[in-house]
Amino acid sequence: MNGSGQGKVYEFKGFRLDGAQRRFLHDGRPVQLKAKIFDLLLFLVERRGQLVDKDELMREVWPNTIVEENNITVSMSILRKTLGEGVDGRQFIETVPRRGYRFVADVREISLGANEATAISGQVERGQSSLREAPIDSLAVLPIHNVSKDMSGEYLSKGITESIINSLSQVPSLRVMACSTGFRFKGKEVDPQEVGMLLNVRALMLVRVIQLGKKLIIRSELVKVSDGSQIWGEQYERTSSDLLAIQDEIAKAIVESLKFKLTLQQQKRLTKRYTDNIEAYNLYLRGRYFWTRYSKEWVLKSIEAFKQAIEIDSSYALAYSGMADAYFRLSNIHLPPSEVMPKAREAALKAVEIDDELAEAHSSLGLVRVYYDHDWVAAEREFKRCLELNPDLVLGHQRYGSYLAFIGRFDESNAHYQRALELDPFSLQINMNLATNLYLMGEYERAINLLEKTLDLEPDYIPTHYVLGCTYIQQGDFDKAVAEFQFIYKLDEEAYMALGFMGYTYALAGQRAEAENLLNILKDLSLRKHVSPYSMVVIQLGLGLKDQVLEMLERLYEERSEWLVWLKVSPELKELREELAFKDLLSRVGFPNSIA
Repeated sequence: MNGSGQGKVYEFKGFRLDGAQRRFLHDGRPVQLKAKIFDLLLFLVERRGQLVDKDELMREVWPNTIVEENNITVSMSILRKTLGEGVDGRQFIETVPRRGYRFVADVREISLGANEATAISGQVERGQSSLREAPIDSLAVLPIHNVSKDMSGEYLSKGITESIINSLSQVPSLRVMACSTGFRFKGKEVDPQEVGMLLNVRALMLVRVIQLGKKLIIRSELVKVSDGSQIWGEQYERTSSDLLAIQDEIAKAIVESLKFKLTLQQQKRLTKRYTDNIEAYNLYLRGRYFWTRYSKEWVLKSIEAFKQAIEIDSSYALAYSGMADAYFRLSNIHLPPSEVMPKAREAALKAVEIDDELAEAHSSLGLVRVYYDHDWVAAEREFKRCLELNPDLVLGHQRYGSYLAFIGRFDESNAHYQRALELDPFSLQINMNLATNLYLMGEYERAINLLEKTLDLEPDYIPTHYVLGCTYIQQGDFDKAVAEFQFIYKLDEEAYMALGFMGYTYALAGQRAEAENLLNILKDLSLRKHVSPYSMVVIQLGLGLKDQVLEMLERLYEERSEWLVWLKVSPELKELREELAFKDLLSRVGFPNSIA
C-alpha cells in the first residue's frame, strides 16, 4: 500500500494509529492487527469523510492479488470489532449500500516526540507478552474443505463440525462459537490468526473431511491464535460407520490438549450420544442440512429424513426436535398453521418426553407454545429450561430473545440477542433480530445502520430487506420502502407479504389506486393458494378500513397465524390498540396481564 499516511500519526476516540511505526494503540495500550487489517484501517483513515468503493479498496490494500468481495467483508468485520463499533452507539465506518465505505469518526493528526515513541514501544512489547500468556478459554471450529462433490459429503462435513461443537460446548469455562459462524469460512483459504481475532477466540480448530466410498478421512488441528502455532493435530482414517466414535475421540483429545479437568458427570456429557445407530445419525444430519435451505421443497425433504431416522431409532430425541422445527418452518409461509403446527407440537412433546435434558427439545417446544398455543407462561418456562441445560445454545437465546420482544421486554431481548451474537457474530437472523428491536423501539437510524452491515454479509437475505422497508415506512421515506419490497418480490415471487407491505406503503403515500390494486391481487391469490391474511391486513390499515382490519384479524386468530405474536409491538397496529375489539383479541391471544 502506497498511502501518504505511512509517515503520519492519527488519533480518534481514544485510538492512536502510527503509520510509520505500524503501531495501533487504544488508551495507550497496544492493539494487535494483522498486516492487511492495519493497511485497511490506515487507508480508510487517510481518506476519512470520503466514499471509498470496494474496487478501490481491492486495488490499494490488496494490490496484485485476487481478492473475493467476501474477503473485504470479513476484513471490515475484523476492523469494526477491533474498534468496538456499536458500543454505546459508536460508529467509525459507515456502510454505503452496494457502493463502499466511509470513515466517519473525527480524526486529528499529531506528532510524537522520541521519548513518547520509546515509551509506546515498551508498552507494545509488554502487551504482546501478556497476550501470548493468555489461557485458551475460547475456540471456533472451521470446516475448511470437503473434497467430496456430492451432497452427502456436504452434510457430513457440517454434521461432524456441529457435533464436535456441541460436545465441546459442554466443557465449563470454554466458549465455543456456533457452527454457522465457522461455515461462513468453508471452502476458503483462511489465516487462522486473522479469523481467530475476528471471532475473538484464542484457538481455532480446522477440520478437513474426505469421503472415499465407505472410507472416511478426517484431518484436524488446533491452532493458537496469538502466534499461529499448532496445539494439537491428528488424522483419522476409518469407515463411515465409525463416525460417532471418531467425534468422541476428537472431543476428548481437544479437552486433554487444553488441559481441562472434568468431573465424571462432565466427561459423560462430553461424549453423550443421542443415538448409537449410524444410519439414523446420518439421516438426522441430512435432515438438518436440508432444514437450513429454507424453501418448502427442502424443508419437506428434511421432514422425510427425520421421519426415516425415527423409524430406525424411535427413541432419537434430536430427530423429533428437528422434525418439530421443520414443521414450524412450513407454518404460515408455506402452509396453514392448523395443518402443520399440531405436528410440530407432537414432535416437540415427544422429544421432551424421551430426553428432558435435551436443550434443543425445550427450544422447539417453546416455539410451539408461543406461536401456536399462545401459552406465554409455558413458553418462557421452556426457553429458560433450554438455556439452563445449555447456556451457549444460539437458537435458545435467539428464540427467547424473540419471545421477549413480542411482549415488549426489549432490554432483556437485546441481552439475549447480544449473547447469541457473541457465539455467532455472522448470523444474518440474529443481526436482523437485533435491528428489528431497534426498529420497534423507534431507534430508526441505528436500525438502518445495523441492517446495512447485515446486507454487507448477504445482500439477498430477504428478512433484512423486510425490516429495512418497514423502518423506511416509519421514517416516512416511502420511495425507499417501496424499493425494498419490490426487491424482495423480485427475489421470491411467492413473497406475498412483500406485496402487502408494498400496498401499505402506497396507501400511506396517498397512492390509493396502487394500494387497492395490490389488495385485489392478494385476495384473488388467496382463493387459489395459501396467502397469510396479514398481507391484506396491512393494506387495509393503510387505506383506513378499520372494520375490515378487525374482521381480518379474527381470521388470523382462527388460523392461529404466527403474525398474532406481533400484535402488541408492531407500529402499524398502533392506531387499533384503544379499540375494545382489539383489546379483546390481545386477551384471547393470551398476552401476560403485565403487558396486555
